[in-house]
Amino acid sequence: MAPRPCWAEISLSQLKENLAIVRRYVGRERKVLAVVKGDAYGHGAVPVARALEEARVDALGVACVAEGLELRLGGVRAPILVLTGFFPGEEKDLLAHNITPAITEVGQLERLERAAQAAPNLRGRVGCHVKIDTGMGRLGISCPDVPRVLDLLAASRRLALEGLYTHFASAEDFTSDQTPKQVACFEEVRQQFAQRGFRPPLVHLANTGALVARPDTWGTMVRPGSMLYGYLSFFKFPQGQDRTAEFAARLPVKPVLTLKAQIYLVRNYPANAPLGYGASYVTLRPSRIAILPIGYGDGWRRGLSGRSRVIVRGQFAPAVGTIGMDLTLADVTDVPEAQPGDEAILIGSNGIASIPPTEPARALETVASEVLSGLGKRIPRLYLD
Repeated sequence: MAPRPCWAEISLSQLKENLAIVRRYVGRERKVLAVVKGDAYGHGAVPVARALEEARVDALGVACVAEGLELRLGGVRAPILVLTGFFPGEEKDLLAHNITPAITEVGQLERLERAAQAAPNLRGRVGCHVKIDTGMGRLGISCPDVPRVLDLLAASRRLALEGLYTHFASAEDFTSDQTPKQVACFEEVRQQFAQRGFRPPLVHLANTGALVARPDTWGTMVRPGSMLYGYLSFFKFPQGQDRTAEFAARLPVKPVLTLKAQIYLVRNYPANAPLGYGASYVTLRPSRIAILPIGYGDGWRRGLSGRSRVIVRGQFAPAVGTIGMDLTLADVTDVPEAQPGDEAILIGSNGIASIPPTEPARALETVASEVLSGLGKRIPRLYLD
């Protein structure tokens, strides 16, 4: 059965080039953990992880044990770190599939020790990373719990501390002092670990925002996420100090994903014709309207109604009317050659015009990661290169 004619093209060569750009920027002495959680930000976890593994990435980051298992079952052999820890009962899967756990609360450390001691065929110690909550206020060992963690690690017979890390809440915001405070908090905790003899080789704080703009946070490993897929964070600067262009020039990454839909029909309407649910759009002139087989059921959000555009034959055409579950309308009156079967680009470039994933994100007042990771399973991913 042929799929609906909407699809996402994923350039694996551009993905690898983006990784190379990150490596050149942070220096070969630092390791790179590529974040592939959320189905690799909607790009497809297993194909993306395999491509990054081919490019010799140092490690991969996932959100949960299930995501790690998906990669292992897909043939990925690179180190995998579960960034948000694990739930009771998942210890055996971690150990059986050589997936590295993050310790985000004290009980995980105790459960992992018991599971490692009970594992019949386990050789050597089990590596783990400890996450410190320095101000995000979600997961991570709080400062009062650090002594208990140190005691458990010191007494452990089966665990080895491979990494120590934290996660920034406001790395892109240069109007706030939260990030420097988090760095100071982390450094205090790191010193506590060092005083007890724990100096893990992997110290990592920098997500994409910090990787781009805060080199003092790079540690011995960085964690690029959105950057690998070709877009940077939305930075916030004090008035008159905008450095967005500077950062973009430093890291000339390009989007990996192009979202396309084939024009299904082109219909002619007179002026004053209501279109779509609620007649939210009324034509201002005699118009040619292209019907695209993509809608919010595919993850092309309803909130983009009247706030987005597509590229047809190298020209921009505004989306009009309310986006339905299955269909989107675009006004191609000013693209007179447009016809059924033409490709419409919703995200991406044809070399003439471009719609980066940050454009629909701004329209939705969200981040590009949400837009891309929300693209649904009805949209097939086609892997190029």
